[in-house]
Amino acid sequence: MRDGYKIIDTDCHQMEPLSMWSDYIDPAFRGREPGYKSYDGRSLLCVEDEPVTPPESEGKYPMHAPEFLQAVKNAMKRFERAKHAKFDAASRLMDMEDEGVDIQVIYPTIGGQLVGREYKDPELLLAICRAFNDWSCEYCSKDPDRLRWAAMLPIQAPDLAMEEAKRTAAKGAVSFYIRPNPVSGRNLYHEKNWPLWKLIEALNIPISLHDSGSPRLPSFGDRMDSHTSGHILAHPFEAMSAMAGLIWFGVAENFPKLRIVHVEADAGWAPYWLQRMEQHYDFSGKAEHPHMKKSPTDYFMQNFFVAARGDERTLGAAIDLVGNDYFLFNTDYPHADGTFPWGMNSLIEQNISEESKRKIFWDNAAKAYAIDS
Repeated sequence: MRDGYKIIDTDCHQMEPLSMWSDYIDPAFRGREPGYKSYDGRSLLCVEDEPVTPPESEGKYPMHAPEFLQAVKNAMKRFERAKHAKFDAASRLMDMEDEGVDIQVIYPTIGGQLVGREYKDPELLLAICRAFNDWSCEYCSKDPDRLRWAAMLPIQAPDLAMEEAKRTAAKGAVSFYIRPNPVSGRNLYHEKNWPLWKLIEALNIPISLHDSGSPRLPSFGDRMDSHTSGHILAHPFEAMSAMAGLIWFGVAENFPKLRIVHVEADAGWAPYWLQRMEQHYDFSGKAEHPHMKKSPTDYFMQNFFVAARGDERTLGAAIDLVGNDYFLFNTDYPHADGTFPWGMNSLIEQNISEESKRKIFWDNAAKAYAIDS
């Protein structure tokens, strides 16, 4: 608790040790787990004999510029204690205690990049997801009330994703981590994914849509020539695209209890995006979209939550236009571009009501993730 506010940070990350993939992967896949190999003269993390993040030679949403890497190094100095402890659960809990964070919802870091590609062998991807999920579950068992883990799903193969969703739900996953990008030529709204959405709805566990750096899937970031500029576009634009597709192509209509959480994409775009969708709904209604039985805003309020940074200057306007029931709080701990540890004070200092602060810090996230108070 901080200054009287209970806090759920809805976007935090694991910093997976490389040994985890070989230690936790199914023995049948040992030797094929992610690992570092020489590629284009550099040592790069690879899977299926290809770099996980595109090498410099491909010029795709790069992460290798020296200036960028130095900026990351400088920003990570604030996590020296956690880094020294190899980002273990004990150091994480100390950071949470120091800054008054009650609960973290935790996603992958490297894992987010690993699911950002196609696989020749989907069973290998499932094994990679299972390895991360088992390790993260064990990690969070150090304090399962405060450390809540999201399970990675192999959305590339919806049948395998269903298998892993059921398995990890039984192990205590609080959410399912899915990237918003198109995969295998399918947007998230594709009907091939509908059995998965039906299952997740029945499990009463939300999906958390979260883009990640340098994917090998289609990304709005690919239009740019640096990681910084690509990152500016990718996270919010992929979130907006995914939300529109899930609303207009029938997922929200057919799965009204499916909770969808957008994290690490900011929240200021939400009222504009609703306005944009409403304009088209007013013009053509459901002419091309027979699944639409209600307005886009009605579906948003039925299915969606959007996580905000504490320092968003547009947050007050978003609350005024949309209401305070749909926004959550996130810091991106312990990533260099996140807002930990100052993000909590930034939200407390916002010129919004006390009710809104309490809802954003706790109430809305507790509802989204089915966390008991």
